[in-house]
Amino acid sequence: MVLNLQAVEGFFLVTDDDHIFEVKGVVHPKNRVVAYLRYLPAQDGNRVSSSGVRYRKITSLKEREAYLQGKHNEYLWFDETRGRLLQAVSLNRIAFVLDPVDCLRQFRDMGRHSSSLQQASLDLVQTLTDIAGIEWGAIGLTGSQLVGLASSESDIDLVIYGEKPARKVYSILKERFHAIEDLDWYAGKLLDKHVTFRWGENPRWRDVLRKVESDKVLQGIFGGYEFFIRMVKSSDEVGCEYEDFEIHNEGMLTVKCHVTDDHDSIFTPCAYGVLCDGLGNLRKLVSYRGRFTEQVSKGMDVEAKGRLESVTDRRSGEEFSQLMLGENWDDYLIPL
Repeated sequence: MVLNLQAVEGFFLVTDDDHIFEVKGVVHPKNRVVAYLRYLPAQDGNRVSSSGVRYRKITSLKEREAYLQGKHNEYLWFDETRGRLLQAVSLNRIAFVLDPVDCLRQFRDMGRHSSSLQQASLDLVQTLTDIAGIEWGAIGLTGSQLVGLASSESDIDLVIYGEKPARKVYSILKERFHAIEDLDWYAGKLLDKHVTFRWGENPRWRDVLRKVESDKVLQGIFGGYEFFIRMVKSSDEVGCEYEDFEIHNEGMLTVKCHVTDDHDSIFTPCAYGVLCDGLGNLRKLVSYRGRFTEQVSKGMDVEAKGRLESVTDRRSGEEFSQLMLGENWDDYLIPL
């Protein structure tokens, strides 16, 4: 049994039967952690852990859920307060908790024994700490490097914890991206590949998405490796508990609205305040997927497709609607 677990976005969990889950969000139910399956043990897997277990990476949300329904439905949980099935790991099934900040510290201690990818990751963190004046303890290394399953195609996945250091880094990158040595935007064929990876083949929006993705500063190329920086608030900064909200699924919806607030657009989960003439109670666009960060800005008119949810704040009784983005492959958020 894992007690006093403080696993948040960026952490990974290894279960007692060797499945590896990525933690989603900052607040969680009392007896389990909402986390999505990322690596499953498979004899034909092309990645091998230090303990000799072979793994296969699984990216599609539908594929993850189908696998769990067929073989491990104990990791599927119907949340009555959300009215939907979630991937989640009970505390008593967790064998190891992998901490991004601790991983980065271990890589730093390795010195000259680091791999090329590890050294590039360390160099990027050194660059960010130098230019933004934040502590190493605010930054972690997540993704395949955290779980010890990096391959030749792996990239640099960083996570910055805490609103203050996150905003410092973002502000510097927004102002000085081009002036930072070894840092490059997505461009050309690499931009095309990145847009396809993020959004699939979508000819209707492709030109718009190329422009949006090319302007983002929490992603790009450093030292020859692709990187993505995830910003995560602390639980104190989020200021709520998982059980504070009751949410009902109202079905899929496409809306046009006006962005009134982008203050939390850089975080995971990200949120945009909106006004919608056709749906007056719609207050927010929300996503737990990194591709929706930095997507639109305050003052923009946008079109979005996602799952409409009615939300009740149990603390105040306030009721409002939000559009959850990224749960389906064809969800989108586009400036008009």
